[in-house]
Amino acid sequence: MRVKIGYYAVADAWTPTECLQQAVAAEKIGFDTIWVEDHLIAMPGGVECSFAWTVMSSALQATKRVPFITGVTAPIMRYHPAIVAQAFATMGAMYPGRVGLGVGTGEPPNEMAVSRSEWPSNTTRLEMLEEALTVMNRLWTSDTPISSVGKYYTLKDAVLLTKPREKVPLYVSAIGSRAANLAGRLGDHLVSLANNPQYLNDELWPALEAAARESGRDPGTMERVGHFTYVYDPDQVVLPEHLQQDAGTIQGGAMAKAFSSSMISIFHSAEDFIKRIEEMKRMGYTHLAVGDQRMAIAKGPRPALDEAAGIRIWKDVLPHVR
Repeated sequence: MRVKIGYYAVADAWTPTECLQQAVAAEKIGFDTIWVEDHLIAMPGGVECSFAWTVMSSALQATKRVPFITGVTAPIMRYHPAIVAQAFATMGAMYPGRVGLGVGTGEPPNEMAVSRSEWPSNTTRLEMLEEALTVMNRLWTSDTPISSVGKYYTLKDAVLLTKPREKVPLYVSAIGSRAANLAGRLGDHLVSLANNPQYLNDELWPALEAAARESGRDPGTMERVGHFTYVYDPDQVVLPEHLQQDAGTIQGGAMAKAFSSSMISIFHSAEDFIKRIEEMKRMGYTHLAVGDQRMAIAKGPRPALDEAAGIRIWKDVLPHVR
């Protein structure tokens, strides 16, 4: 399987117009996919936080070929899964073959901003996500109204009249093996932040593969999407201790095992990018989603970096990693 390289339009760091401009530039440079963050509350250091689906729709219209995927949408609290199903069915109908939906169990700032309840446990959120994906798949495939009362979601005569010709692919976010199992059963692909090779080979990939086979599918057809973020600093003015290194508010028992290196890297040259990509390919990833994370420079004086250089450098990287 050919390794894909995708670019993140980071809605926490750029205005909606700048995200749109980055998407257009990323397509011209030759990226295979473009990923759009779906947040209500900006991650630490963020100065913007636009609505992902609006940016995505506008960018789809402004580009010609590149697929767009959310990274990721949580269809469990802030959004009812039926609304997610309708939104992406509509985009898929308008832009055939160019719309993907990344899904996950969410983070407290985004989901709790519109909820009176307590933050659910990891187990509960995975149950919610499983039911949400079941609801969405039913709406995408049914031609008649659906009424059902589940543990978390209710439908009453719900039907989607506007549907795409092709199913919108689901990219299920997974750091732990339980989420990887869900990806194998109900998703089309898996996306992960994990970067510990031993953990990936011993736990995450086996969980995905076993679940896919039990569901009668070939795990070899499922993309394994890895994610890393970077600060491009050709003049070497950014110090590692100035970066805010964390996984946002992601929590879970697998976190301690899933990471063997930092999530945000400082790269000084095209060779640094190429080295990281080759490392992740050896981990088993077949699709990489990368993002400029200069907003992570949260300590010390903020250097005056060339804002366009972080995407322009990929002109020198992409020809060497495919």
